[in-house]
Amino acid sequence: MFVVGTPVFYIALLFLGLFLILKKFFKGTAFKVVCINLIVILFLIAIFDSVAAMLFDRSDSFRVADNFYHHGLKANVAEKTSWKSDGGSFYQIYTNSLSFVDEINREVPLKKSGKRIMILGDSFMEGVGYPWPQTVPGILSERFKKQGIELLNAAVISYSPKIYYLKLKYFLEMGLEIDELYVFIDISDIIDEVVYDYFVPKEFSQSELKWQNLDNFFIKGSYIYRSTKTDFLAMQINPYHENAPIWGGLANFYVWKPRWTYDENAMKLYGEKGIASAKKHIDLIRKLCEERGIKLHIGVWPWQEQAINKNGRKQYDLWKEYTDNYHVDFISLFDTFESMTPEEIRSIFINNDIHWNDKGNAIVADYIWQHIVNNSEEKNEVTK
Repeated sequence: MFVVGTPVFYIALLFLGLFLILKKFFKGTAFKVVCINLIVILFLIAIFDSVAAMLFDRSDSFRVADNFYHHGLKANVAEKTSWKSDGGSFYQIYTNSLSFVDEINREVPLKKSGKRIMILGDSFMEGVGYPWPQTVPGILSERFKKQGIELLNAAVISYSPKIYYLKLKYFLEMGLEIDELYVFIDISDIIDEVVYDYFVPKEFSQSELKWQNLDNFFIKGSYIYRSTKTDFLAMQINPYHENAPIWGGLANFYVWKPRWTYDENAMKLYGEKGIASAKKHIDLIRKLCEERGIKLHIGVWPWQEQAINKNGRKQYDLWKEYTDNYHVDFISLFDTFESMTPEEIRSIFINNDIHWNDKGNAIVADYIWQHIVNNSEEKNEVTK
């Protein structure tokens, strides 16, 4: 996609075409010099724009916008990718026909042949930084497989309850059959609910879909286009965009993410609004599950700093109260993490990152599995 992914390239081609037509009518040297210089400058800008797009692109080609549930992954992807905060180490990622992260590329029928469960979550449950067998869903999938149970992992980075609900609704209305749903709610989901407040699902026409594909193409291939859309157009539509002044820019946005759990200023800035939205969308998920006869489970955990400082209990209290009120199974790793020493806690996270490393993934998967075994209503179906 080098060069051709930037709209500047096509502007340069347009000027080149106009020049070739007009030079028949304008014979002057000055006209030719000005036009040739302009065209050369445009092509040079296109080259630099394309290079900048590659150098400063934080996204992967398989991550795409979605008009029903904001963003997701392409179907049947088999690519090497990296989680850049982990020093750029590469790992293999696969998606299935539903565009869910999976062990391999495979066709997933909407109708289930046996028991099937689905996981919804954000980057923690997508499993960033590690191949499928070393992620929480990957570890659980292997154990479920031995019991004849299929696991579908619909988690994607930067999801939140609103997106969980929209994605679940979309696939259930498509005809996807599941028996149980595990929703893992991250601390960052509260601020993300505010970020996605503007989003309204829309069914695009074929012409609109073509424009959306072109938009995605230029976002990937042009730093100028991407920056313009992010810094100006996106923030006009969404005042709570990640780069918005309300957060003090993108770097500060990530600093704000966990602070609602211990900072009253953060609670006033976004916490109250985010909590109300999160509870509303989790409630919609609960009602949807009740209508479809799907058993709902909700899971939470502290971030590294919350586990060490023991200041993230607002996250625990929020969802413990909700699950108690509606008799929903609750999975909490707060006690497990907070019982560790600071050194032990740091050892299960990626260096300079909020996400679990392979050791942390194994600990979390073991805890979830043990919880499932201990609380299963069908002891003969899910065993150690």
